[in-house]
Amino acid sequence: ILNAHLDTGPELPAEASEAARKIEGAWVDGDLIFGKGVINDKAQLCAFMVAAAAVKKSGIRLKGDLIITGVAFETGTPSVDEYQGVNFPGEGFGTKWLVDRGVTADYALVGETSGFGIVQAECGAAWFKIRVYGRELYTPRLERGSSLKDHPNAFVKMAHVVQALERWAIDYERQERYEFSGGTIIPKAQVVHVRALGDIGHPAAFCDIYFDVRLVPGKKPGDIQKQLQKAVASLNLQFDIIPFQYSRGHIAKNAEPLIQAIQTAHRYVFGSEPPQPPSAEVSMWRDLNVFNETGIPSVCYGPPRQREAMSGGQNRAMKITDLVSATNVYALTILSLCGYEAD
Repeated sequence: ILNAHLDTGPELPAEASEAARKIEGAWVDGDLIFGKGVINDKAQLCAFMVAAAAVKKSGIRLKGDLIITGVAFETGTPSVDEYQGVNFPGEGFGTKWLVDRGVTADYALVGETSGFGIVQAECGAAWFKIRVYGRELYTPRLERGSSLKDHPNAFVKMAHVVQALERWAIDYERQERYEFSGGTIIPKAQVVHVRALGDIGHPAAFCDIYFDVRLVPGKKPGDIQKQLQKAVASLNLQFDIIPFQYSRGHIAKNAEPLIQAIQTAHRYVFGSEPPQPPSAEVSMWRDLNVFNETGIPSVCYGPPRQREAMSGGQNRAMKITDLVSATNVYALTILSLCGYEAD
């Protein structure tokens, strides 16, 4: 299976900047191709299609089967609170749907940006909701109390909780750093959203913090919940912590024939060994986790990203020559792994 995803992320808000709107499109400038959807992940899907078309056009008959899949909802939003239903499936829904309906193979190559390194593992992800309690209190009658515990305002308490979570996250990524033969995993964590119910004219009785934690393969969300509980409890205020999404991370097993095929193809195209992938590329969640979880050995390979100034990540650009090189590697990998007979 050659697998890439078609979805690019959520719809832009009405107040999005001109630069944010522009990067939603796609264009060529000099030797670079720009675009949020191009880089993640339509360029790699197109490269798979061009590689397969080239093999077919050459007259070569493959001995093994080749399946190309362009899936949706690789970047699905988790289900929580009022956000329920098919539009909030969590990570990897499209590829899970695919495998559950019998689209399987001996190996799966996921096309994503990887700096031309071979990504052999990805993190899991656990999402937590931390509810911080206060009291509804009319502003003229506000009495702040002598301690954080006594303060009635949930948002004031929330600010301290966010700082405690940030301190925990800094220690976490240092303590959980994991080096293996395929690179270095640095699982990170951050607050991704804060909100309260009700209207802006009245103080809320509670405030919710949504916290995204990446996990090294094998790490359990229950372990993280206990650590977060301890970190926030040190503030001596009323709160609850619940997990609402868990996606497992995996290190590829029995993927050596796929890895060797990519290495051979990379050496032929570049004249050198593939580099180690950047740490970020092995510290996120991608669809190879779905394949590895279901017993289909899977790795990821693709071109590097280039810098630009319009998106939040500032990395939604790619060299056209790099995309062509990746296409050549994909085509040679197909021939090596599937085997072939020439007409």
